[in-house]
Amino acid sequence: MTSSISNNPSFQHILSTTEEIILEKGCRSTTLKDIIERSGLSKGAIYHYVDSKDELFGLILKSKIEEMNEKFHSTITHSIKEESPDQGRFGVVGQFFHSRQNSNDIGNLIFIYLLSQDNEKVKKILHDIFRYSKETGTQWIKMGQANGVIPKNIDAVKMATLMMTFSYGLRVTQILTTVEEDTVEASDVFKVIIKTLT
Repeated sequence: MTSSISNNPSFQHILSTTEEIILEKGCRSTTLKDIIERSGLSKGAIYHYVDSKDELFGLILKSKIEEMNEKFHSTITHSIKEESPDQGRFGVVGQFFHSRQNSNDIGNLIFIYLLSQDNEKVKKILHDIFRYSKETGTQWIKMGQANGVIPKNIDAVKMATLMMTFSYGLRVTQILTTVEEDTVEASDVFKVIIKTLT
């Protein structure tokens, strides 16, 4: 998604309307017709941006990653300069898990829904999101290395992949967990990853 599209007010309205409907009805029950009616936009306006609701859901996930990236740059820069290296490491790792702790998070709901779809277009959407997330995470780790909060000997690409593996696992666990004793706390995952960084 280019920044000109992501900053477009009509497109942002489509995304926010879709999120509202998903939280009310769930991903499976949300239709493009619902989005058209609720947004007040024409069918052509919706189809100008996407060909299907699954593609729209994928763009919502990508927009969430972009939001996390913006938050990362505004908060981590401060923690790198002002806090101890351990807190800086925690901040870098924490960004990967920011929205994964709540099973009702829109990103989690969409992610699980898209995983349940069995078609090539959705597989491509998920592949693109994985690639974009991995590239973003790798940039974060390299930024941490450049600022001395992550050891330079860490392979940034492998570490980003590891953190994404934990992150995706947390998403699924939060959906499947029915009893508190089976819940995996993000802080436990943080500890494991931070240990590997030191």
